[in-house]
Amino acid sequence: MSKPSIAAVNGAAVGFGCTLPLACDLRIAAEEARMGPIFVRVGLTPDFGSTYNLVKIVGIAKALELALTGKIIDAKEAKEIGLVNQVVPASELMAATHEMAMSIAQKPPIAVALAKKGLHQAVDATLVEQLQYEAFALHLCFQTDDHLEAVKAFLEKRQPVFKGR
Repeated sequence: MSKPSIAAVNGAAVGFGCTLPLACDLRIAAEEARMGPIFVRVGLTPDFGSTYNLVKIVGIAKALELALTGKIIDAKEAKEIGLVNQVVPASELMAATHEMAMSIAQKPPIAVALAKKGLHQAVDATLVEQLQYEAFALHLCFQTDDHLEAVKAFLEKRQPVFKGR
């Protein structure tokens, strides 16, 4: 999916409830949230891309610890290991998620989509492959109306208005 996705995690996100946020690009958790791929507790293995996404997000050692022990961690630890990007009080969860979404939505859509694609593919790519992708993406972005609008807005000392062209 080219558009960024953000999970707002509130309460217990365990088993498949942990799988869903793992599939998102960004995760914001309420202070009371708890997360864990607890599949082994019921004689199952992680599913629907959990093994791929968990390793990508927290690294192999922490992914193995969580998946093999069925451990459930609190929001503070999830932040410490990079499983979530931000922890906020439950009363502020949706506002914080909306704020992050709006921050991204106000950026040029083509650049955002290309950056997301490049960052995700970098997990398995070589430096040379990424340099080639970056050259391609920059060339494409330089040709957009949004890039021209950004430069013009900068020179005019105003906020840009992007149209996705």
